[in-house]
Amino acid sequence: MPKSLTLDEMNRYERDGFVFPLRVLPAERARAYRARLEASEQAVGGAFVGIYTQKPHLLFTWLDELVREPAILDVVEDLIGPDLLLWSTEFFIKNPGDGRFVTWHQDDTYWHIEPTTQVTAWIALDDVPLASGPVRYLPGSHCDARLPIVNQPSPDNMLISGQIAQNVDSARAIDAVLAAGEMAIHHTGTLHESAPNRWTDRRVGIAARFVPTSVRSLKGRESALLVRGTDRHGHFDHEARPAADLDGAARAAHAEAVEKRLRNMHGDAARALQS
Repeated sequence: MPKSLTLDEMNRYERDGFVFPLRVLPAERARAYRARLEASEQAVGGAFVGIYTQKPHLLFTWLDELVREPAILDVVEDLIGPDLLLWSTEFFIKNPGDGRFVTWHQDDTYWHIEPTTQVTAWIALDDVPLASGPVRYLPGSHCDARLPIVNQPSPDNMLISGQIAQNVDSARAIDAVLAAGEMAIHHTGTLHESAPNRWTDRRVGIAARFVPTSVRSLKGRESALLVRGTDRHGHFDHEARPAADLDGAARAAHAEAVEKRLRNMHGDAARALQS
């Protein structure tokens, strides 16, 4: 029996490739995490750009704490098993009217892992109404053949690669409207996108990417953070938790981990993406 998800939610995930809303934090606790996130923004100069957008759980103790919340890990365990690596985290923050968006894409077309067993938890640190540009999912797309893609990087596209899936029939898309402390979780093959923020407040979310310890990278050895269970496979170097926000050891470990991650995803373009 699952630890957290109902059988209906498990069936919806298998059928649709996503499930939401899932309550994982009280609203006031989620907003407290938002306040800590915004304090961290100020500490790095007012916004997360460049290297700070990749694997920030290695830099900030509050984010390391968030991704270990038992309610989050219980959901992930229900879907991919008890031995869990946190492979990556990313900030997805849209300010009101800033014009940024995420194009239609499927994560497993550029992550280069085997097997392609991975889930993303998108955690809302405040309300995510329709006007804010929530994630939109295409039900069942994880079961379909992968669509052709083109890469068109743009300052407004929040995907580093600018990946755009072609010939998407978006008529059936479903918007993941969330309240503070809720999350959506999706399969690595699920088509998804998000529109610009037309609301009056920021859209503040964290994407946490989890894999079972049996997964390995096809492009080169990477690192990941063991957050539950044991690692009997050793396909990833184990990352260390930050002892203090932005301390020297955390910065060095973070830079090394991000370099490996971006190199495997983006090859020769990785160095420019870290600046």
